[in-house]
Amino acid sequence: MNILEHIKQELPWLDSNTVYDLTRGKPAPEQLDITQKYYSQLSTPYEMDDIDLRNYGSPEGLPSARKLGSEILKTNFDETHALDNSSLTLMHQIISCAFFLGFKNSKLHSESKIICPVPGYDRHFKLLENFGIKMLTVPFQKDGPDLNAVKDLLDKESNIHGIVCVPRHSNPTGHTFSDNNVQHLFELLVPFKENFSIYWDNAYACHDIDNTIQQTPADQVATRFGLENNLFQVGSTSKITLAGSGISFISSSKENLSKFIDFRNAITPGPNKMNQGMHVRYFELISIEQQMNELKKIIKPKFELVNEILKPLKDQGYCDYEKPSGGYFYSIDSAKSNADQIVQNCLELGLKLLPMGSCFPYGIDPDKKNIRLAPTFPDLASLERCVTIFHNVLKYLN
Repeated sequence: MNILEHIKQELPWLDSNTVYDLTRGKPAPEQLDITQKYYSQLSTPYEMDDIDLRNYGSPEGLPSARKLGSEILKTNFDETHALDNSSLTLMHQIISCAFFLGFKNSKLHSESKIICPVPGYDRHFKLLENFGIKMLTVPFQKDGPDLNAVKDLLDKESNIHGIVCVPRHSNPTGHTFSDNNVQHLFELLVPFKENFSIYWDNAYACHDIDNTIQQTPADQVATRFGLENNLFQVGSTSKITLAGSGISFISSSKENLSKFIDFRNAITPGPNKMNQGMHVRYFELISIEQQMNELKKIIKPKFELVNEILKPLKDQGYCDYEKPSGGYFYSIDSAKSNADQIVQNCLELGLKLLPMGSCFPYGIDPDKKNIRLAPTFPDLASLERCVTIFHNVLKYLN
């Protein structure tokens, strides 16, 4: 009897017509219902901050929306812009601008290389790959990127022109960078600041589900080391309010923002100010903290369930992971180099997972061990079945 037959006997509820999916970090319908509950109480604003929201203009975003972004990212208002619905789009535009026009201290070209802590965000890597930018990987240490590995790359490689990070509840590992780690990282970058970009994707800036360390705002650290023209911070409300219908934010030096808006003026006459106005109204009705607390009530039991099912396997040496204190993912390392087999066997049992290597540049996991789980979307009953399938496959193959 093969592995699949064994597991089908153990899990009689398996149904060939039912497909489970833990591939993407999507908000659950119940999370979106919270936003809809408050959203439905709002009237549509047509004017705000003495600006006609129906018309063109205000390419930097509404002042009230910029203020909201500065509160989420913990950045200065006058160095924060509120733009479209996706921070990933902003990342693409920032890199495009650096590639084709260049910022004061950020100019990319066909020989440029970017440092990527791994495992990391698959869409970051695909974005960089599409530009033909070579990616150099470094592992994580407990409190952020491995600084020795970063230093080694900076010492040995030429044309390193950036690093891309998710500094809080990193996707997928859950790392939250300590102040000490960030300060030493930025210090390492000072000799390269004439042409270096720090891409700081703070997608999970306020997505704590357990106690998480407080972080000194990155722009303050950058200013301390004279790196204010090198730091590009992005974030959004996508996993705070409505996924795909939120507001994205960028924060950088005034000089960089001026160049960026000039670049964007050839792409768009301005952001969706009606949507920005609705978000401003929304957070007049409920605070960001209240919103995140309501979302936490839905997300936290799911994260606890994953840990409850997988911890015995971790304790027995079948896998390794760190329980995240927030964000949207679990990052699991199998004890053996068999992540591809685990993913394939799960698929044959009706559970979709990201392909092996998805959280690494070029889809290559050198150890063939890492698997990302995205537990937020399914309801608890479905999630229990998903993780049970994964548990049984992982155990049999190790």
